[in-house]
Amino acid sequence: MLESNKEATVAERITQNNGLSLGNWCWSRSPYGRVLNELTELNNIISSVTLSEKPDSWKCSLDPSGTYTTKSMAHLINSLKLGGNTLNMTIPRNNLLPQKVFIFIWRAFQKKIPTRFELDKRGIDLDSILCPLCESGIETIEHSLVLCPKSAQIWKHVLDWWNQDHSLISNLNDAIINKQTFTHNNLGSSIWQATKWITCYMLWKHRNAKVFSKKVWSIASILSEIQSQSFSWISKRLSKNKPIIWHQWLINPSFFVADPPHRVGIG
Repeated sequence: MLESNKEATVAERITQNNGLSLGNWCWSRSPYGRVLNELTELNNIISSVTLSEKPDSWKCSLDPSGTYTTKSMAHLINSLKLGGNTLNMTIPRNNLLPQKVFIFIWRAFQKKIPTRFELDKRGIDLDSILCPLCESGIETIEHSLVLCPKSAQIWKHVLDWWNQDHSLISNLNDAIINKQTFTHNNLGSSIWQATKWITCYMLWKHRNAKVFSKKVWSIASILSEIQSQSFSWISKRLSKNKPIIWHQWLINPSFFVADPPHRVGIG
């Protein structure tokens, strides 16, 4: 911060004398206060450092090799976005969805979504911690995304749309983690999981519309948004030899995931 020449090299500022490393500083102003204490600590550290005879060079601290890579930068960006270390996440990424949906799902799983219950735990004074949609239960993350009567209705419609049993979604883990396996089709499981995550994302979007804009979406409009948005996001990320036909997706998406891709569009 106080270096007068921002392009100065380490070799120009640290010299060796009888086996000791000494600072050869050139400050823009005299250090004082806290900065002076930091300088004293720095001098103590470098006094025991033996400098290499190799010339100075840049080293990237993001990668153990010291070489900059776009992968290491991507890890840093994701870590800052998600508020933690992406290497320690306990849910797998789904490549059929945009990054914003995955970030939302990860935050929901980590209980970092600002429901009224979570805000109250953090000492934020609220008029009520009841769900703004049903006003009959405490607004936890699980309540908002699964257990709220309106959310439960949406899940029943989504499960009917997919020809699945209503008992398949009964808690937050069912909605986020548990993965329905479709016979002989791993892609189908990923598409079903993507649909569940989009449902959670749209339910939270609907909740925010009610809280911040006083706008209440109908069950039909929420379901329509889930169907159209899931078709748009998923179909764009599938390869061209595995197309999804809109009218078949709208009637029964399990037709695509339960059968070999080449049968799509037949009948």
